[in-house]
Amino acid sequence: MKPFVAILWCILVIGQLSANDIQKKSLKAQRNQDQIKIDGHLSEESWKKSMHQGDFIQVEPVVGKPATFGSEVSVIYDDHAIYIGAILYDKDPKKILKELSIRDNLANADNFSVFFDPYNSGLNGFLFQITASGVQLDAIISNNEEDYNWNAVWSSEISINENNWTVELKIPFSSLRFTSNEQQQWGVQFNREIRRFREQSYWNPVNPAVQGWVQQSGLLTHLENIKTPVRLGLFPYVSGYLDHTNDPKSNTSVTNTAYNAGLDVKYGINDAFTLDMTLIPDFGQVISDRQVLNLTPFEVFFEENRQFFTEGTELFNKGNLFYSRRIGSTPLNYHKAGSALLPGEKIISNPDVSQLYNATKITGRTKKGTGLGIFNAIVGETNAVLENESGLRREVQTNPLTNYNAVVIDQNLKNNSFISFMNTNVLRSGKDYDANASGLYFELKDKKQMYSVAGDVNVTQKISADKNDAGFAYNLSGGKISGKWLYEAGTGTESVYYDPNDMGFLFNANEQYYFTTLEYQEFAPKNDKMQRWNYTFWSSYNTLYQPKHFTSLSFGFENFYLWKSRNAVGGNIYVNPVESRDYFEPRTFDFERFVAAPESVTIGGFFSSDYRKPVALDINIRTVQYNIQKRQDWEITFAPRFRINDKFSVFPVIKLTKNDEQPGYVNKSFVSDIPLELTSNDVLIGIRNRFIVENTFTIRWIFNHNIGINTRIRHYYDNVRHDRFGKLTASGEPNIIAFDGKNSKGDYVFDRNVNIFNIDMQMNWRFLPGSDMIFVWKNEIFSSGNREEIDYFRNLSGLTDQIQNNNFSIRVLFFVDYLYVNALKQKRLNS
Repeated sequence: MKPFVAILWCILVIGQLSANDIQKKSLKAQRNQDQIKIDGHLSEESWKKSMHQGDFIQVEPVVGKPATFGSEVSVIYDDHAIYIGAILYDKDPKKILKELSIRDNLANADNFSVFFDPYNSGLNGFLFQITASGVQLDAIISNNEEDYNWNAVWSSEISINENNWTVELKIPFSSLRFTSNEQQQWGVQFNREIRRFREQSYWNPVNPAVQGWVQQSGLLTHLENIKTPVRLGLFPYVSGYLDHTNDPKSNTSVTNTAYNAGLDVKYGINDAFTLDMTLIPDFGQVISDRQVLNLTPFEVFFEENRQFFTEGTELFNKGNLFYSRRIGSTPLNYHKAGSALLPGEKIISNPDVSQLYNATKITGRTKKGTGLGIFNAIVGETNAVLENESGLRREVQTNPLTNYNAVVIDQNLKNNSFISFMNTNVLRSGKDYDANASGLYFELKDKKQMYSVAGDVNVTQKISADKNDAGFAYNLSGGKISGKWLYEAGTGTESVYYDPNDMGFLFNANEQYYFTTLEYQEFAPKNDKMQRWNYTFWSSYNTLYQPKHFTSLSFGFENFYLWKSRNAVGGNIYVNPVESRDYFEPRTFDFERFVAAPESVTIGGFFSSDYRKPVALDINIRTVQYNIQKRQDWEITFAPRFRINDKFSVFPVIKLTKNDEQPGYVNKSFVSDIPLELTSNDVLIGIRNRFIVENTFTIRWIFNHNIGINTRIRHYYDNVRHDRFGKLTASGEPNIIAFDGKNSKGDYVFDRNVNIFNIDMQMNWRFLPGSDMIFVWKNEIFSSGNREEIDYFRNLSGLTDQIQNNNFSIRVLFFVDYLYVNALKQKRLNS
């Protein structure tokens, strides 16, 4: 370890000797003397006096070239808000692209954005973006990563004129966080995209060869005597549900209704910190998860779609200690309800989601660059209901009253570096165990932003009356992060008992890995038709942490080419030159038995055409060839894009996956009634063929920038057939036995034929700033059987015979702004 650290230190020292300084332009903010009307026309005298020539510089398609058309920008402010005006010249405004989209989604439209870094951190800030069709996008930036789940309430209008289009924005100070200093200087950046040229340009030049664009922002000066106002917003809501379940086979149906009301609160504690709270939350309108048939020993990772847990949580996204889907998820002891059954009992109800009572988070950053995040959530007790033959019922607890806590401290350092500490804690009432996890994270960069060292150290602990399991993990890497040549080397370890999964996410622990990468990127190719290209080489060596068993050795090469026509292609080849060993697939967790995978070569590639055209196409192909007869994997994704007009678009995605002769664990207890030549310690392995078809159709119908319908239709089909079975040997191969996979009833219990069908349709109407009416229709069909004919269309047509659930809901959310209400009150008193 010491030589490795010494090498990284030398890299930092050498990094001081090269790279160019980042130049910064400055723009003077003007105090507003007029009453500004946000109409997109910039007709007030304040705009005319303060407009500055932009001199934007391209980052795409030609780095460093002046923008094709000129731009002028202006920033003015008063005691309540900051205003941005922009004149974006265009010789042919009729050719300005202006496809409509839902909020926070960028479509085929020209757009303009402004970014503020009030603390001049070079890492964090606020982004506000507007398209030529009037659609708003906003994001919070943390460590140069954009989070569009963050939402602010602000005003904007655009106007398309004879030789330009103009932008007018009003961003209340209540939507920002900044210091209370009398004189302030913020980081600022303006960006413009001329979509028909796919031209991206910035006010302060951005070098794509330098990692991160935030530190390449300019300066906004002469902000004087501005103060953070009272930041209090209330978001009360009411919602109603109609749920209908129909079973065609039994010709029965059940209909239920439900009504909910609750409140979200956003309060500015001071000029730096904000409190967010949700009381009696309702997440019934969240889009359905992309459920799959999971044959692996690890859980499936699902994205978080609940707005409270996606908005303003960027501080908590350090490492893997905070996975908000744990909160209000499946009860801790959900599967123990079956084992609690007494003779003659049956399960009447067993809720698969625990009840979230409330959640609170406090986030912010001081003027010295110290970020602080505090999170707390309370989940209620959940019980399964069991009933015996006499009709007597009893309850079995499946989830105790649980408190989830997280604290993070993030400190900005010189040269856009940072160091962070995070702790998560799960406290459960009763006899169930508690859990604690802590992590320290850092990235140190040299002055020129050319080299960095990054790492983390984590510890976890599960605490109960009879156990105290503790584990640790660490990662250390370093390399060159800017320029044409990039490289990195690193190592990491996760101990056997490292487990952050009570509030975090980790597929598996007990591993040790080493990796290297080498990349060459070219942003100014000599070929005039090329825009950029890059090559990447990497290697990876992996073992278990304990015992030190080898698991895999891999080498890879990837390339990417982008033409100025906006067509792109890429390819990759990955080689496993020696046999790999999977110590998790046998499910014994003694880390002595393994399933072997022979030497293999993976070859893949993709093609993506120009999205500006009404019809575009993405294709992705991958095949894996193993050094064994008949075994192979392949996958193809076909994703055309159809833009009918600026309001209506269709995005189908067809994905086919085939696995032939794939060995995998099967649970022998399913055939305990069949005499097999297996001991209790033997592992039964099945050789299976698997075929997956996943079709997704996304339909977007946008009426204007305030009203739109977004629909996702998804069908997932998965057919698994086992050809033969064997006992796992010490060499990792199955020793084939005389067994056809049937139980005593003649059923192929290990084969699967799964169909999952979902429709998620959402209509959103923003009737006032920050206030929405949302209508949602969710349809769900699920079927699962054993061995059936592998006929996709036959399975698809058979979905109408399955149990079907339809859920209709409407939710009305109001935004109540304290400042607006107080102003109305003062106006009434004055009158």
